Amino acid sequence: MGHGRRKKRTHAIPTQEELEKVPRSLVVKSGNVGQTVSELVGDVRRVMEPNTASRLRERKSNKIRDYLAVSSQLGISHLLLFSQTETGTNLRIGRFPRGPMLYFRVNKYSLASDCLSLQKSPHTSAAEYNNSPLIILNNFAGESRGNEFKLMTAMLQNMFPSINPSTMRLSEARRVVLFNYNEETGMVDFRHYTIVVKPVGVTKGVKRVIMSKNMPSLAQFDDISDYVLREAFASESDVEDGPENSVTLAQDYVGRNNTKDQQRAIRLVELGPRMELRLIKIEGGLCEGEVIHHSYIHKTKEEVEKTEKMRQANLSRLAQRRQQQQENVDRKKREKETMSKSKDKAESDMAEESGSDQDAEGTHGGNEEIVKPEKVRLAADDFGADNYDGDLLDEDGQGSDNSMIVDSDAEESAAETTRQPKRAKTVKKKRR
Repeated sequence: MGHGRRKKRTHAIPTQEELEKVPRSLVVKSGNVGQTVSELVGDVRRVMEPNTASRLRERKSNKIRDYLAVSSQLGISHLLLFSQTETGTNLRIGRFPRGPMLYFRVNKYSLASDCLSLQKSPHTSAAEYNNSPLIILNNFAGESRGNEFKLMTAMLQNMFPSINPSTMRLSEARRVVLFNYNEETGMVDFRHYTIVVKPVGVTKGVKRVIMSKNMPSLAQFDDISDYVLREAFASESDVEDGPENSVTLAQDYVGRNNTKDQQRAIRLVELGPRMELRLIKIEGGLCEGEVIHHSYIHKTKEEVEKTEKMRQANLSRLAQRRQQQQENVDRKKREKETMSKSKDKAESDMAEESGSDQDAEGTHGGNEEIVKPEKVRLAADDFGADNYDGDLLDEDGQGSDNSMIVDSDAEESAAETTRQPKRAKTVKKKRR
């Protein structure tokens, strides 16, 4: 019996250090934007996959500091922020955590759905978004270009992971992102393509036979030559796939019969979206700091120095304010701790005083028990006992010891004075 094919891993697993170096981005919108701008944000997220948060649900109230707070935990390196004002749509591209920040005005844009609707047979595949796209920067270099172009080139290039041609698999190159600077208009054109590989030197009918998985229907043809010769004339796309546009595959590529050492023509099919961007200004920090470049406002050297001094003064004032606030927080914390300690001490003192009061009540209750026989004696006199010999009755009805009673002349006289009116009352009741 034959054994099943063993699938072997043909590429190395990236290490943790390599994964940490991969740039990750957040594509969000800020404030109230329309439906088309929201769709544009979704299309740009699709372009930045797989190293972006595709299902992020931001709020209108979210600020840049909110994204900055989670950037270090999630390993996010870049922020693409879309906003809309009365003058138009804006795009800000910044790097976490300290900047710089590039401000663009989106002059024109087209959604991915609009680009695909113009194609006769749209080419879309979910597998194309499993790997990062290749980036092409056209017409950005030159001696006449200023420092803003160097900074913009570095920012756009670092948004995507770098590649190593010696270790890269050819099948991972599925998409291309193009940034083209137009000198005439001063705009930066943004395009997004997918890479398509086709055979070279054959007609469209033969291409269909080679590339399609299912054979075309030949029921209406008497011979295979009729099918081949029907499209013998070269079309516009066949002229573009000439020898000058063909390459030899160094590795196996995605698609039918695209094996190594085969000659194939490379074509780019647009996926969308499209954007036409104009650089407005560049700030040294993340939405703050020194204005490195501005397209409309030009300052002299003295004005730049004055602005820098004002910015440094504001920073020092903010630092003093933060220090003062921290001191106030520490002071209030100490006062709170002191109040809690004094409160605990007062409660403990009150507990000790209540315990001493309970002990005093216990001793006072014992004295009342000693005086109780005198009360019993007076009660017996109240009931009209004429011949009371001084013996007390217990609760069981037995006599108690006379030594428990304190005899004195003052007490007997007081008892006789209180006894006489009560006896008169009892005699009157009996006569009635």
